[in-house]
Amino acid sequence: MYIINSNLKFRGLTYGNNAKMIILHHAEAFNCTIDDIHSWHLNNGWSGCGYHYFIKKDGSIYKGRPDNAIGAHCLSYNSVSIGICMEGKFNVEGMGAAQYNSLKDLTPYLQNKYNINKIYGHRELNETDCPGKSFPLHRIKKECLGGNSPVGSSNSSKESKRYPGYLLKYNPNKFDSNVKVIQSKLQNIGYSVGRCGADGYFGDATLLAVRCFQRDCNLMIDGIIGGDTWNRIMIE
Repeated sequence: MYIINSNLKFRGLTYGNNAKMIILHHAEAFNCTIDDIHSWHLNNGWSGCGYHYFIKKDGSIYKGRPDNAIGAHCLSYNSVSIGICMEGKFNVEGMGAAQYNSLKDLTPYLQNKYNINKIYGHRELNETDCPGKSFPLHRIKKECLGGNSPVGSSNSSKESKRYPGYLLKYNPNKFDSNVKVIQSKLQNIGYSVGRCGADGYFGDATLLAVRCFQRDCNLMIDGIIGGDTWNRIMIE
């Protein structure tokens, strides 16, 4: 893997980034360069390119802002994350093999460097459709997080592998042990269920995680855990 030094000139970066997660984005442009993004972000009044890395469709990896500089790519998470942006518009096009393979090389490199075990799509943390419905988010999570599941959560998941026979729906005021099982499974495969973790309450963060999982797996996106969604989560 070779990372190209882009030699970008930034304006007043802030340092102290404490990377605990990787956040994935698309440029929402069919063709662009790291210099284009840098220019766009400067025109927004920012310090420059808000991402730490940029991957072209041909697989070339470019350095954005320094890893220890606070990013400008995901509201409320810029000081605890590494932002990777992919050239492309993944609501209307798919990702090619060269670009995906570079992402698959870069992601574990950063995981090992910073001891990261969380990968998110931008849409899982902010109100956006980035990085696009055709972005292989589920695949990259499965390939890069597959061996990093927390040890303590596996038993509770195995106890209730069979669908409980009723729909699990949004209800932030009611505890349900089956919701807790689902939350643990979602966390293990890289979906955030909120700051409280697997607490058994089907709140806003769990609803968003379920919808994102359904979208990534081409299931009906209704935020409800029926038999199809339950069974698909359990096999991951």
